[in-house]
Amino acid sequence: MEINSLLIEENDDLQDLFSKYGALALEKQEILSSIVGNAEPELDIEKGIVRFGEKEFPIQLIGFLDPDENTWSWAWDNDDIGFPEDLIEEAKAVKEFGEKQNIPQLVENVFNASLTEAHILNMTISSIFNNDAYCAVNYGSFVFFVTIESDEIEISDDIDVFANVINDFHRKFEVNHLKALRGYALNKGYEYKYRDEFCIVKVGDDTIVVTLTERKNIYTIKIIRA
Repeated sequence: MEINSLLIEENDDLQDLFSKYGALALEKQEILSSIVGNAEPELDIEKGIVRFGEKEFPIQLIGFLDPDENTWSWAWDNDDIGFPEDLIEEAKAVKEFGEKQNIPQLVENVFNASLTEAHILNMTISSIFNNDAYCAVNYGSFVFFVTIESDEIEISDDIDVFANVINDFHRKFEVNHLKALRGYALNKGYEYKYRDEFCIVKVGDDTIVVTLTERKNIYTIKIIRA
């Protein structure tokens, strides 16, 4: 499995990685939502797909949440379940990555997690492992999380998309604002410059100027068109 290691540093924990990679995942999730509409996902493990109405996408099984117990279990912890080996290759790669980075959540087979924390975990994984998206699927009494591959999901170079996504991301989640802004810009291949009171992101010929608070949080986001 190919890892997007562009922003990964030796001592990064899960929160650091989510700050750096989560905004890109949020953009991909919004694209997926626009493609599938209101269709509810249906998981077919035997076929290795998730189905949204008439649309089908190949998947990798990452893990599942027990919402009654608030516990997360990894798909690589497979001895008692028997998932198809070809569907848990990415989950195994996540464990190897977690061992290398010394990130406890990625190597503990079962741990306490809320639904929100499970989404944060999978947003981070889907970006680091270059997936096109991920989704959560109700499956029996569990919520399964799978990553998706699809040629239909293409990230945009629209400057308005960038501004809207980074604005939504830092408002919806507790993240390091500077890491989130820089990570999103560099993951998309944009020029990024930091100054003490503001940041600049170049998107084609256009520019985004982000002013910062004294605590280096995002204050305003302004688009300057060429």
